[in-house]
Amino acid sequence: MGYLRLRRARGVLLFFLIASALFAWLPDLDLRASGPFFRGGRFPLAETWWAKALHESVGYFICIALAAVIGTYVFNKLSGRHVGGVDAKVVAYLFAVLILGAGLTVNVALKNSFGRARPRNVEQFGGLQQFTPAFAVGDECVSNCSFSSGDGAGACFALALALALSRRRRMLVAAGAFGVLVSFSRVAAGAHFLSDTVVSFFVMWITADVLYFYMLLPRERVVQPAAVAAPGLEGSPALGLATAPSYARVSVGDTTHGAR
Repeated sequence: MGYLRLRRARGVLLFFLIASALFAWLPDLDLRASGPFFRGGRFPLAETWWAKALHESVGYFICIALAAVIGTYVFNKLSGRHVGGVDAKVVAYLFAVLILGAGLTVNVALKNSFGRARPRNVEQFGGLQQFTPAFAVGDECVSNCSFSSGDGAGACFALALALALSRRRRMLVAAGAFGVLVSFSRVAAGAHFLSDTVVSFFVMWITADVLYFYMLLPRERVVQPAAVAAPGLEGSPALGLATAPSYARVSVGDTTHGAR
């Protein structure tokens, strides 16, 4: 299982590099993606209820999700139960993804370093600022700039929640869909270019996957006791089976163990 997750992480990184190279090589892709939403000298979808609702939902989603996880952890700690599998490692993992991915990487390192103007502010869409391609450092913006999308990163925090609490395919799909919907609403509103949201999506996906591999996957390496003794030898003092259950630890690359 660990080997398969590592291969998947490498595949995601490869897709990220390909997408980044494509946006850097063809910067007009961003203008073409935003163009259909610009009508009558503005981005009219920015005023729609659903675009506003998706934008505002990100902050509420993060606060409610973290409050629920922390509350469940406290309940499990006090009651001795294991509801949702929430323990200290899960809480630490979720905070690490949010801080390292959405916080430090997107909102600090990227948004405050590249100085990219938002679509609604560039000349091509009726603004006064210059358009700069993805990954090109500009001086059109000082803080809270367009590249990359903070809202997209916040919405994609749902991927970390799905990995930590469920790991079921439908939950991962639902988490990805929420991130895509929020990202689409920001592009449609003229608040972000397509590349802004794509980069944030991959930053959060890679961060969630890598931290999951190192922080949560090790607890899945313990294989439950198996009936390894031959019939008639159970409890044999000579083999020590009556007093010491046999646990086997397997490496991350072993795909044959019984981890969940």
